[in-house]
This record gives sequence, C-alpha cells and structure tokens, in this order.
Amino acid sequence: MSVSSENRTEWVYRIFDRRVISVKAKNEQVRKIAVVDLQTNVPFAIEASKDIFWEAVEVAESYFASLKVYTARDVEGVPPNSVEFFTVLDVDQSMEDFIKAYWLYPKLIKFELVELEPL
Repeated sequence: MSVSSENRTEWVYRIFDRRVISVKAKNEQVRKIAVVDLQTNVPFAIEASKDIFWEAVEVAESYFASLKVYTARDVEGVPPNSVEFFTVLDVDQSMEDFIKAYWLYPKLIKFELVELEPL
C-alpha cells in the first residue's frame, strides 16, 4: 500500500462501506492501522484519514468503521485473468472481494478509514 502523501490520482475510488473491525496494531508515523474484519475474520491494513482523531483509536478494541476502497491505476504485473477486477469500474465488487484481493495484491488496493465509532 502507498503512504498517505502519494498523489491520489494514482488511485481510483471504488466503493464505500461500513464494517465492524477489531484494531490489532497502529503505526502513527504512517497513520496505518492493522485490523481484522469481524465479518470475514480476515486481517488487512487501512490508512487513517487526517480527520481521524488518532489518539482515540485503541488497540484491541472493536469499532464500526466507515471505509473507502481504492484500486491502483497501474496494474502492471497483474495476471491477465485478474486485470478486469482492477480496471472495470462499473462492476459491483463487494467489500469482501476487496479484502480478499488485498492478500494477493496489497500494493494495488488501499483502504481509507474516514470515520470510526466505538461499538
């Protein structure tokens, strides 16, 4: 995944979703949070927008998280049978699809945390 300072034009906004997550770790230097999606039980990393009050994010706590999902414009190196997943924007992909694809292509999918509410 990219660092927050990278140009947003390198990313294509895909979907917005609310998920229940559990925070496993956080890195203040890059404003990234390691989480587990409690519906799929799959871990992934999310970037916290600058609007998130960082000090309120507690490790080992669960939250309702509002997330935006982006995919990279440059899909070089992706097998031909997977390119469509990243390039066709009018296909409804589920959040679960993006979470699972993150494990195969972590540099091509970015999750941005835009709102966090305690359970």
